[in-house]
Formats: sequence, C-alpha cells, structure tokens
Amino acid sequence: MLAGLAACTPEIGDKCQVSTDCSIRGDRLCDTSQPGGYCTQLNCQRNTCADEASCVLFNSAVPGCGYDDRSGPFGSRVARSFCAAACESNGDCRGGYVCADPRGYPWNAVILDDNQNKRSCLPVPLEGQDGGVVAATQKAPVCGPAAPPVDAIDASAPSTDGGAPPLFPDPSPDAGSADGG
Repeated sequence: MLAGLAACTPEIGDKCQVSTDCSIRGDRLCDTSQPGGYCTQLNCQRNTCADEASCVLFNSAVPGCGYDDRSGPFGSRVARSFCAAACESNGDCRGGYVCADPRGYPWNAVILDDNQNKRSCLPVPLEGQDGGVVAATQKAPVCGPAAPPVDAIDASAPSTDGGAPPLFPDPSPDAGSADGG
C-alpha cells in the first residue's frame, strides 16, 4: 500500500491545475502559465530541487544588456528560478514538452546545480519565438543611459494665418466698448 501511495505522489513537471495538485504540504506549486500546468518549486537555489529535477534560472540576462543587475552574477531583475523535471529523452517528458538543455536557445537559462549536464522537460518553443533576439554585443534601448531621442514639442499658440479666428482671442479693453456695452 505504501508503494502505491508513493507512485501517486506528484513530481516536478507533472500536470496540474492548482498548487494542491502538486503538494498538499505547500512545498510545490502549479505554474499555470505552462501548457497543462507544471508542478515546480519557485525560487529554488543551487542543489535544492528533488533528485528528479534541477534548479534552472530563467531570464538570467536582459537581451542586449552587457551587465546583470540587482541579482549579482546570477541574473537580472526579471530572473526567476524554478525546479524543472530532469530527463534523458523526449519520451521522459509529457506532451507539449521537449527534453532539452535549458542553457540552449530559446530558453537561454542558467543551471544553478553542480551538475551542468542535466537536461530538462521544457515547453515546446512557440513558432517564431526566435524573432527579435538582440545579439549580446548590441546595445538594447532598455540598457542605455539615456532615453531615445524624441521630436521637440511645439507649445506655442496656434497660428492665425489663413483667416481662421484665433482659438484664444486676446482680450482688449476696447472689446467691451465697441458694441456700446
């Protein structure tokens, strides 16, 4: 009976709809942004995921930025680490996922664990996901020290050339006495 209970225990990478599908103890959550949900642990650290998973840091760098900010050597301000299911082949992953090296394109993630050769079950890349990638040597506008140039704003009064009445007539002391007021 104990073996049957262990076989039903959700693992990292399993399908889910709510976090209690992954753990009733609250130590795992359901990432519903992934296809069919993905049982994981958020904000994992080096070597802290279960044996069947690895700790992967996604969005570790802002494309085109030559530096990492706020997180020191392990990521940008938008970086997030998750436990990802370990695999040897695509057959180890469920539908909608591929067994791949998270360090490769298009994920460009960082494996935080000591074992840098672990492959993970990752969502199948979306069609056209490679469009608009900024080369690491290019400067992205988001990383520049100044805002991009913009045209000057003309805040002067509208022109009255062409016979149109002015939008804001100039009040004069003679205006009230002209009609005999």
